[in-house]
Amino acid sequence: MVGSRSADLLVAAGVFAVALATSVSAQRQAPAPRQGPPVEPLVATGGPDPREATARRVCGLCHPFETVIAIRRPRAQWQATVENMVGRGARGTPEELASIVDFLSDHYSLGGPVVRGGAGPDDKPLVDPKAVEAAEPLWSSDCATCHGRDARGTSKGPNLVRSLLVLSDRYGSRLGPYLRAEHPKLPSGKNLQVTDTQVLLFSHLLRSRLNDTLRGAPMFKPGNVLVGNADAGAAYFNRDGGCTKCHSATGDLAGIASRITDPVNLQQRFLFPESAGGGRRGAGGRPAPIVRVTVTPPSASAVTGVLVRMDDFYVTLRGDDGQPQTFRRTAGVKVVKDDPFAAHVALLDQISDTQIHDVVAYLWTLK
Repeated sequence: MVGSRSADLLVAAGVFAVALATSVSAQRQAPAPRQGPPVEPLVATGGPDPREATARRVCGLCHPFETVIAIRRPRAQWQATVENMVGRGARGTPEELASIVDFLSDHYSLGGPVVRGGAGPDDKPLVDPKAVEAAEPLWSSDCATCHGRDARGTSKGPNLVRSLLVLSDRYGSRLGPYLRAEHPKLPSGKNLQVTDTQVLLFSHLLRSRLNDTLRGAPMFKPGNVLVGNADAGAAYFNRDGGCTKCHSATGDLAGIASRITDPVNLQQRFLFPESAGGGRRGAGGRPAPIVRVTVTPPSASAVTGVLVRMDDFYVTLRGDDGQPQTFRRTAGVKVVKDDPFAAHVALLDQISDTQIHDVVAYLWTLK
């Protein structure tokens, strides 16, 4: 369920930071760090890949090559990793750097059968089971006591799956900065020292725990969601929720509970109208509005089309001619998303669990 508040977010991330601080401290005192299983390449070849020698030579000038491939990454992140490496002093020709990105993407990418994705937007972070496996020992020994094995919290610690920070995190993009700069200092008075690899491992583990709560996951078990007050739901629908700006109980939503006969599906359609129900359909069963995007490069005309995919690194759209175009999201590239579901997205940060149940109970009366 959605409905975590900002206060819950800070508490959840703060308690998690303390747990991870204990973990890191224990690692410093241990005679040898605990290591996860080695990452096996995804691509089987008949012999050595000639690009590997280039990658080992360029990357190995600063650190062991095995450090580079310890965690799988999507291609966009391998591209960013290589660019970061060049910014730190690595040297190679454009052709060599391109071959390194291709090699790492082909052999150590987040893709294929090793990836757990689950339902959700196309740009949702993927999960590498190898990273989760490597993080499990630390989680079990230092974090599970407070947050539970499934990260859903205990009497000693909050639910991290419901944390807005975890929900919006992309491969440690928010988790890492918070742990390094915003959490309280350790009892020693020092700031928490967390390596990039540790942050990445835990981001994959927490994303995996989140995926376990999604429909279609082996651990998912739907419960009774018709526990709210229909009258309170009607009041929220007509006033504070602002639902009547786009919807009507006697118009597009008339008889919706007769068309969507599963309460869980009805709740999913209410909260996530774009992705719920296995197809792009609107609340009233009509074709859903299309998400469009406009991309304006630094020295070129704006391009507008139907959004195909967008993440932190690239945006792909389909123009009026039906042809896809991909733009890299570098500095100076302006991206404007025209999302007809923006009100629903904004609602997720405002609505409480009680209000969600109340609205669903009200929608269930519209038969």
